[in-house]
Amino acid sequence: MYLIVGLGNPGAKYHNTRHNAGFFVIDKLAEFFKIESFEFENNYLYAVTDHKDSQGDAKQVVLMKPLTYMNLSGKAVKEFYEKYEISKENILIIYDDVNIDLGVLRMRPNGSDGGQNGIKSVMYEMETDEIPRLRFGIKGGEEFEKQRIDDGFSLADYVLSAFEEEEYEVLERSVETAKNAVLSFINSGIADTMNRFNGSTAEVKKPDAKPELKPGTQTDTQPDTQPKNERENNTN
Repeated sequence: MYLIVGLGNPGAKYHNTRHNAGFFVIDKLAEFFKIESFEFENNYLYAVTDHKDSQGDAKQVVLMKPLTYMNLSGKAVKEFYEKYEISKENILIIYDDVNIDLGVLRMRPNGSDGGQNGIKSVMYEMETDEIPRLRFGIKGGEEFEKQRIDDGFSLADYVLSAFEEEEYEVLERSVETAKNAVLSFINSGIADTMNRFNGSTAEVKKPDAKPELKPGTQTDTQPDTQPKNERENNTN
């Protein structure tokens, strides 16, 4: 079993914000796997799909969106981990990184939290930094960054802001590439995926004659349900 977790904040208010990049990738994966809705389970939404990898081996993939708000994301991951006893090396956390330019992805098998409170919570709850992660760059261009500083736009305000219209093309390419990176992680492992996808999404390397995963079938799902949480848990 593989657990793919996209970090973000639930609710329409935060739907298109930079901090929800992880949710964007989960939605793109759900589209790929033809999943139309997610099931509700305490602290998270999830969907399950079965498929065959490039070697013809059947694998089960779970897509998750924590509903705890960003700063408590680890609670949802730990809850699922303890319930299903999944291998930590088969967990992938996808989250936004304000220190990386939009259009750049970084996958790693471990590391520090880099000041991102979502992955920080995951590492705290799981009691390890040995958790594979995919960092999704959300940093704007130099002009936007200068304007942000000149206007006194705080980091918290920035990550909770929407993407600029001129960023949409790069954003869409990044989400699509991140989806493919996740599929590669499941299909070929983290080392090969890092070699192919780490860097600019405009310069992704071609696979070594390995076909991409084919969509699987979803389990029964029910409408998206969201609990009420405090806004204080949703930044950084």
